Amino acid sequence: MSFLTRFARQWIAGETLDDAIARAKKENNAGIRAIINFLGEHVKDEAEADNNVEENLRILRAIEESKTSASLSIKLTQLGLDIDKSLCLSKVDKIVSAASSKNIFVWIDMENSPYTQDTIGIYLDIIKKYKGVGIVIQANLKRSEGDVAIIVASAGIVRLVKGAYMEREEIAYTSRSDITRNFSKLMAYLFYKSPFFAIATHDDRLINEAIEANKIHQKMIEFQMLMGVRDELKRKLVKEGFTVVDYIPYGKNWFPYTTRRIRERKRNILLIVRSVFDI
Repeated sequence: MSFLTRFARQWIAGETLDDAIARAKKENNAGIRAIINFLGEHVKDEAEADNNVEENLRILRAIEESKTSASLSIKLTQLGLDIDKSLCLSKVDKIVSAASSKNIFVWIDMENSPYTQDTIGIYLDIIKKYKGVGIVIQANLKRSEGDVAIIVASAGIVRLVKGAYMEREEIAYTSRSDITRNFSKLMAYLFYKSPFFAIATHDDRLINEAIEANKIHQKMIEFQMLMGVRDELKRKLVKEGFTVVDYIPYGKNWFPYTTRRIRERKRNILLIVRSVFDI
């Protein structure tokens, strides 16, 4: 077994929806909620995009029927954004409508910078019709301060992440310290302006900063982390009364997701190595 495959097995529930539901149930038993994501991106064929819509509808049915405490995460290039924005919007609407009828929250993942504007545009259209939908914003992008302000002013819900994609220096912060600083700045804005948001990081400094800020602001917050990373910390936060959510992907298209996780930050590699080898 290759080292990369070893990483993938640590981060990904398996190839099937049953694998993802089983993992989500395991986390639920530890007091941790789940976000389920069907892996796949950059679809160029509408029939394939339609198949991906059906798989996401299957996830929603499985969450409801199994009574799993879970939300859904979708990636827009999996649903035809590379083909046509309006086409993608119609497919997102179909998924979110089904989720809304089942009272299941949907997160719209953010991809690399060429898709940022269209992703935000689709999200702002969707939340005109549905309430239980959030969007990922990446702290490494310099534009994110303005994006967060627009989303919050539109009563949108943000999941704040550092960012997993390699971007140009003209549009993105590239040093770890600058990204962390911007994450902290965006998080502070959310504490002042947003009643509910998610903090998606494994960074102790940022987590502790959020805990201290929430003593003052008393907001509804979630700590979201990747499956297979910092499980001890997740359980510690649950014991302290915080809402903790595990991001649980599944499917055969695991390679792009896994390589992004490895590239993301050197510290993430260390965290995964420690988790894999239990050190």
